[in-house]
Amino acid sequence: MKRGTRVTALAVAAVVSGTGFATAGHSAYTVRGTTHIAKPDTDLELGPGRAELDTGPGAFSGTITLPPAVVTRSLPGVGQVSGTVTFGPGHAEGTLAGGFSGSATWPVTLTDVRVNGVSYDVGECGTAEPLTTELTSDDFTPGTGGRLESTYTIGAFENCGPATPMINAVVPGPGNTLTLDFTAAG
Repeated sequence: MKRGTRVTALAVAAVVSGTGFATAGHSAYTVRGTTHIAKPDTDLELGPGRAELDTGPGAFSGTITLPPAVVTRSLPGVGQVSGTVTFGPGHAEGTLAGGFSGSATWPVTLTDVRVNGVSYDVGECGTAEPLTTELTSDDFTPGTGGRLESTYTIGAFENCGPATPMINAVVPGPGNTLTLDFTAAG
């Protein structure tokens, strides 16, 4: 067999077998992480959650689902305030070329608010617009996962009843960080 024919045959075999080239598929991951909310200087533990990503040649799209997280802070002039924050589910899409580069769009809701232990009705409280995180990783691989990182902005909240001005004074703003560790699910 001539050299050119042999190289062509190897390339065809690689495409047919899926080796050496990105192929379409579905990957599931366990997701754990943290987010730092800059304005109130608060850290939230996230997860364990799940990510379901459909991958094609060099690209992905899918959903990241995280369980609600409880945050408790002492606010001057108010006292002890706690609430449950839910990020998502987030819709993610991007590229898988030499790592991971993409974005996830997350609706954010706030429920079960308590002020000094007393339940406070905040209605259908959430961000007016979903927040967007630009997620990147240099070491992410579809088969094993990796660490994704982002810096993002939280926009204004709405539909929080009389608490809307207080929430908007304490939470929204730039400089928030997100770290998510994706581990391939078995």
